[in-house]
Amino acid sequence: MPACKLCGRSFDTIADLYAHLRSECGKMPRSRKCPVCGGKYHSIRLMRLHLINEALFDTRHMNYLVSV
Repeated sequence: MPACKLCGRSFDTIADLYAHLRSECGKMPRSRKCPVCGGKYHSIRLMRLHLINEALFDTRHMNYLVSV
């Protein structure tokens, strides 16, 4: 039986596992949300890149990075 490595749930077929990964486990947790604008990202690395890139153009993001 194939199982999801993210949540441990087991499935009858590999197709069911892939459907689960695309729909349920593919959803991003709230912890990977930009603290300034609320944008959601698939990884913390992408969120950090977002903060750095936006700091070049947006003073809210720049002020957040300076204050941390």
